Amino acid sequence: MSSHDEYSSDEEDIFEASQKSDVYLGFVDAPIVEDEDPPTIEDTFIGGQPIWLHPESLPKEKSLTCDNCNKKMALLLQAFAPMDGKLYDRVIYIFGCKDSRQCSKKKGSIKAIRGIVKDQETIDKIRKENEEAQSHQLDEKLKAETQKKLHIELTKDLFGKKEESSSVANPFGGSNPFDKKNDNPFSGSASSPFGSNPFGSKTEEESKAKKPESYAEIASKNETKKTKAKKNTSDTDSPLPSYKGSFVYVETEKFKKVANDPELEKYKHLIDMDVNKDDESESTGSSNRRGSSSVLDPQTSKISNMLDDKYFEAFSNTVKHNPGQVLRYNLGGKPLLYNGKDEIAKKFLSQPPNIPSPGFNPSSERQFELQLMPKAIMDLEEINTKETIEISDILNGMSWGTIIVATDKEDYISEEEFDDNNVAYIEEWCGVQWEESV
Repeated sequence: MSSHDEYSSDEEDIFEASQKSDVYLGFVDAPIVEDEDPPTIEDTFIGGQPIWLHPESLPKEKSLTCDNCNKKMALLLQAFAPMDGKLYDRVIYIFGCKDSRQCSKKKGSIKAIRGIVKDQETIDKIRKENEEAQSHQLDEKLKAETQKKLHIELTKDLFGKKEESSSVANPFGGSNPFDKKNDNPFSGSASSPFGSNPFGSKTEEESKAKKPESYAEIASKNETKKTKAKKNTSDTDSPLPSYKGSFVYVETEKFKKVANDPELEKYKHLIDMDVNKDDESESTGSSNRRGSSSVLDPQTSKISNMLDDKYFEAFSNTVKHNPGQVLRYNLGGKPLLYNGKDEIAKKFLSQPPNIPSPGFNPSSERQFELQLMPKAIMDLEEINTKETIEISDILNGMSWGTIIVATDKEDYISEEEFDDNNVAYIEEWCGVQWEESV
């Protein structure tokens, strides 16, 4: 069963109906096979090579280079993220240095870039799609009003005639014109044709359900423009370092009814194994091991410290409903903090949040947009393809807990930044919550 099947179950009883979320989650779908089905700018994916908004328009070299080792960085995430009311395409990129041993936890080793393309073809296309959507909504509204008028006319004909009613005050007084089942043209399968009003509450519920297009709907609607991607080239005509590429599909967050977090249970099992080893060693008379296993095993200590953090606990309790998530998207919402102790957490926990304002637009503010989740590490580094997963596979390699991206509320980029292809890129604020050091 694919991951998409798992999260598209029709069994409503596996979800918590009382819990609702404005968050959209991204899950790994199919692997990227460049020669068969290359991604376009309208795709969201992790790993692989970036797809620029125009083959000849790339970000500045500095934005793609690690500030610590000066090596080119690898793509971690490319998210198609157009905004309501904006007549242009928009993409968020996250890049990270692959030299984790040297650059992990170093400033500038992970960067986020926001890209915009304002070419006339895209503007005309989006405008046409918006007009078609508005026209469709108007048609649906007119259709509903017509049906409602028809319903009123039908009921008036049924109950408005004098010969069918002996009392004006009570049209059902005296004899019942519907006492014979065969005489009721609306008998059908329901005893009362007006028990449920098809133009009343149902229509109201449907109209309430018609909300502005969601991130998931917008990000997946542009199917018609998907053509074979052109090869992107840089000044050196060499690809960036890369991880395994996988497409990502997006859907609204649902909370599954689960008792325990499989990931935490796995960690706790490993901790228990360490404790048991200590007990066995002590029972056999080993005197050269002193102190607890957490002191002797830094990895166990690291996990124990994480479990003591209420924010990490909230992180785990939320993720356990959808353990396959690699992306969380909630423009203007709040990030799911990996811990509550570091500088990144303090920026979001302060009132009001203390996210740095964009230097390129000082009068504006930044807002949370998306975050990359630790499951992405397993997919990027292909940990989940191994027959057995050791705790060292997770705690080594890339050592971040989550990567949080906040973007300019006004989505501003100076006109001077746009090139001849009407493309512009700008670095946005990127906060990394790293694994706890021991």
